[in-house]
Amino acid sequence: MREARFVDVTEEAAEAGFCCQVLMTERVWNLCCQWTELDNACQGHQKQDARVWDLFFVPATKLKIGFAGGCTESELLTSHGLRYQMYCLLRGGSREASLITLRMLPATFNDDTHGLIVSFPDENL
Repeated sequence: MREARFVDVTEEAAEAGFCCQVLMTERVWNLCCQWTELDNACQGHQKQDARVWDLFFVPATKLKIGFAGGCTESELLTSHGLRYQMYCLLRGGSREASLITLRMLPATFNDDTHGLIVSFPDENL
């Protein structure tokens, strides 16, 4: 199995309230975020920036609720990550949204900065 490649979505994640570096696997980007005019013609109109933002709204809300309830970061972001589900119109698929599961994992990058990685649960990071 090949190692996952990443797309930097730090700016987009910041709009949802994240204040750290955030990477997304290329697979998540290709299936859940990237959207072209051809995709609009085949599957219906979507805006790429809205698709990206949608992927961060659910975990941002889940983390805010958890912190407000007294949970710590380590309780919410375990080594297995924060798993969350949402409906998404998968690129190259049907015109019907599918229920998908994603995970947000804490990570330390090459320059020793801490951040997050968004992936599918079955991806090998």
